[in-house]
Amino acid sequence: MISSAQAPEAVDGDVVLALEVLPAIVRLVSHATADGSQYPLTMTQYRLLRRLDRGPRRTCDLAAALDVTPTTVSATIDTLVRRGLVERLPRGDDRRTVPLAITVPGREALAAGRARQAAALRELGAGLSPHERRALTTGLSGVARALRFREASAPAGSA
Repeated sequence: MISSAQAPEAVDGDVVLALEVLPAIVRLVSHATADGSQYPLTMTQYRLLRRLDRGPRRTCDLAAALDVTPTTVSATIDTLVRRGLVERLPRGDDRRTVPLAITVPGREALAAGRARQAAALRELGAGLSPHERRALTTGLSGVARALRFREASAPAGSA
């Protein structure tokens, strides 16, 4: 947490650094998820499979959780169903209310994506000293706590 006593330029420097580094890390992870293996995934497909790995969900619930439009989720689901990574569970006539579930190949694709992401981040971390890795872990732990706090304190439906 930044104290009010810190100089504005220190805060600005942290913000500028975050704005430079975070998109590069997102690109690294996105490329790792999409590259190689028999299970290349877009980040939207990967995020959707992660949600379904927690249990069946409806399209509208997935759209809200992923902060994308129902149309985007429907198109993504159609692709994942064609690839055999997701299945529509038999229930109802309206595609928006049909529960969706991850399949065994979907879990394999998710695991392969996670493994590629982890390998890319390990490779990036190999260039850091032990002290830098510990500092990064400490900093990321603090960011994770701040994000959890923010999500927990957000009004319902705004997170």
